[in-house]
Amino acid sequence: MKLTVQHVDGLRFLVTVGEHTVVVDAPPEEGGAGTSMSSPQLFAASVAACALSFVVNSCQLHGLPVDRVSLEMDYEEAQRPRRISRMDIRIHIEPEVPAQRCKALLGVAKHSTVANALACPPEIRITLE
Repeated sequence: MKLTVQHVDGLRFLVTVGEHTVVVDAPPEEGGAGTSMSSPQLFAASVAACALSFVVNSCQLHGLPVDRVSLEMDYEEAQRPRRISRMDIRIHIEPEVPAQRCKALLGVAKHSTVANALACPPEIRITLE
């Protein structure tokens, strides 16, 4: 899979994967214009959306309603090294899920693709060409 990032202006970038493009911009206090999510916000959003998509898929496979499924996340950024240091995710499902499915759904969320990438970090190679 290939991803490209193009500089637009200031600290704003277009990130393209296949047919999909998103804008990433730093907040004004960090020198950007704040026109869209910052890279750390996009990262947190990716973790949350991936976890919830796995939960919704599992609910659908087991015949559970998904009309009122949502997720809230609180996260913190730390310095030295600068990073996302904590993510607290709360998944809401109505009507209430049977107790025997709750443990399985938590397992599904914890082993979503992006969560697994954090648990088993990918090799990252950066070069200048």
